[in-house]
Amino acid sequence: MQQFWEPYKVLIKRLLLLLLLYSVCRFCFLIFNYSSFNTSGIKVIIPLFFYGLRFDLYAILITNALFILLHILPIPWVNRKWYQRIIKIVFYSINIPAVLFNAIDFIYYRFAQKRTTADFFHLFTMGDDMKNNIGQYVLDFWYILLLVLVLLVFTEILYRKTFNSDLASWKVSYWKQTLLIIPLIGLFIIGARGGIQYKPINMQTAARYATPQLIPLVLNTPFTIIKTLGKDELNDNKYMSDAEAKSLFNIHQQLNPTAAFKPMNVVVIILESFSKEYIGYFNHGEGYTPFLDSLISQSFVCTNAFANAKRSVEGIPATVASLPALMNEPFITSAYNANKINSIASVLKTKGYQSAFFHGGNNGTMGFDNFCRLAGYDRYYGRNEYTGDKNNYDGNWGIYDEPYYHYCVEKFSQMHSPFVTTIFSLSSHHPYTIPEKYKNHFPKGTLPIEESIAYADYALKTFFTEASSKPWFKNTLFVITADHTGPAGQFQYQTRTGIYKIPIIYYSPADYLKGSTNVVTQQSDILPGILSYLHYAGNFSAFGTNVFSDKDEHFAINYMNNSYQYISNEYVLQFDGEHSTGLYDYHNDVNLEHNLLAEKTNEALPFEKKLKAIIQQYQQGMLHNKLVRR
Repeated sequence: MQQFWEPYKVLIKRLLLLLLLYSVCRFCFLIFNYSSFNTSGIKVIIPLFFYGLRFDLYAILITNALFILLHILPIPWVNRKWYQRIIKIVFYSINIPAVLFNAIDFIYYRFAQKRTTADFFHLFTMGDDMKNNIGQYVLDFWYILLLVLVLLVFTEILYRKTFNSDLASWKVSYWKQTLLIIPLIGLFIIGARGGIQYKPINMQTAARYATPQLIPLVLNTPFTIIKTLGKDELNDNKYMSDAEAKSLFNIHQQLNPTAAFKPMNVVVIILESFSKEYIGYFNHGEGYTPFLDSLISQSFVCTNAFANAKRSVEGIPATVASLPALMNEPFITSAYNANKINSIASVLKTKGYQSAFFHGGNNGTMGFDNFCRLAGYDRYYGRNEYTGDKNNYDGNWGIYDEPYYHYCVEKFSQMHSPFVTTIFSLSSHHPYTIPEKYKNHFPKGTLPIEESIAYADYALKTFFTEASSKPWFKNTLFVITADHTGPAGQFQYQTRTGIYKIPIIYYSPADYLKGSTNVVTQQSDILPGILSYLHYAGNFSAFGTNVFSDKDEHFAINYMNNSYQYISNEYVLQFDGEHSTGLYDYHNDVNLEHNLLAEKTNEALPFEKKLKAIIQQYQQGMLHNKLVRR
């Protein structure tokens, strides 16, 4: 009877080994990203390793279904060496990729601030950048591969110990094992659902055990990939009537200015990974942007500005089309990417504007070229169109910022006014390459990105110096922002709100546009803000408000790990799609440790209703192609 259980005992040992391996990966994930989690304290973090086992077991059972089946089938050669070799091949062919995906997030989490999801695979279909830069990533993060190798050696040592002499002399009992398959399948289903609750566990389930800041510690990367595979289709949530939703916030907006339209040129400059943290103006002079600091003193600056996403592929639509990232899949790669949208280019086209999008990156990068056509830009200028010295290629992403800005000024000068253009820089993207002639010229800082930030700021200075001599310069409104934030060094920029803090700056050389505002604003506000400043009269669609209006109720929204975040001037509300999960005074409670939801229900309810109204219109607009008023 004792020998009868041997195959199952071996299976249990091997599944426990996988649980241990996933826990070790979670520990490594914590160590590599400790600055993002250490503010919560070790007493809060330790229980998360226990809660994480539920999500680990789910991922292990789903991915190892064949491996498990090979152990429990009533066949006589389970104890044969050749059969065990097959089982081992299946084991490693499944779990080496699982370890690698967990290991990717040891580093990638610093940039995305979330576990990798299934949209990771789209990076390989959007241009050649990912393929071209794999070698560079391997060189930069070679120690991660070494760590993976150590983990696999550790796994192999323990795996060998799971096979024992009792299994070697084991004999099959067909009828007993056949009868046992049914309850074993039942146990598998329970484990693969994450328990016996009504619905299988998902990423939102992690919110029961951790604050949004700590949810990535509870999850594992294979789990988040599995849960988002083929899940880019949105729910059609109906929180309220359409009329009520529009009364709370209507994405179909209209401006009726009393003044005449100002046909100014518009140049939107989106700086790669330019966190608020790197800019001296926002940090008591401590930063890497002397030129931008000087320009801010002559501009209208938003001191409480937030990004709508953590990735370029999501930040660009938010900035130019007022389309925040409120689903797991980026709009550009989603099933809805052919939907009709408007942008600053398409709206101003009705006023006779010529438009162009400039990005020195490899054509096809993140699908920006196709997106720009959909958004209504007349032309897209990528690396292929660049006519300058080909030696200005950085070897990774595209043309260095300084020469590419020179190219932009040349092209602007060939366009008829009024024009609207967007420039997306790239030199402050990992691996943070700067031209050889500027090596050791800029301060390096404590983070690898900061030297490239200083170079990008210098390049921006050369752009404005050259542009200021052109006839079109004085009649131009410049808007400067970031696509998303970069790696954070300071505590205040590592929190659930801090990871979205970016600059938004409006600069007009001829107009009196100076000062600052501390009202909450976001990337999605840039479109309505520009239109308002130009005294545009007409309809457009936007998920933001006009920062220049005192009448609008200003806010910012983010979405991560299936959790929405609504930021008002005083509070931040967190919402899981069904219920509010937290309300925090983010100015005085920077780490969001004191949940005020229970005691400030009256304050939270209007935020929740407005957020629901926005989500409802976003989902219905995507699902039914109604983002733009017909």
